[in-house]
Amino acid sequence: MQVEVELIQEDTGIFRAIAVAYPAVSVTGRTEKEALGLLMEAMEKYMRAEARKSAAGRRG
Repeated sequence: MQVEVELIQEDTGIFRAIAVAYPAVSVTGRTEKEALGLLMEAMEKYMRAEARKSAAGRRG
């Protein structure tokens, strides 16, 4: 899966990574690498949660 990412360094020096197509998925990290790694984890969790919601909707 490919996701467009917006990576911003804030005034405080931390990096914010946002999945452009999923703006609710946003993380911060001390480095670009950390922020991107955390974003990958957050996207996995988000996709699993969405799949569970979808499956529950089909059952109910």
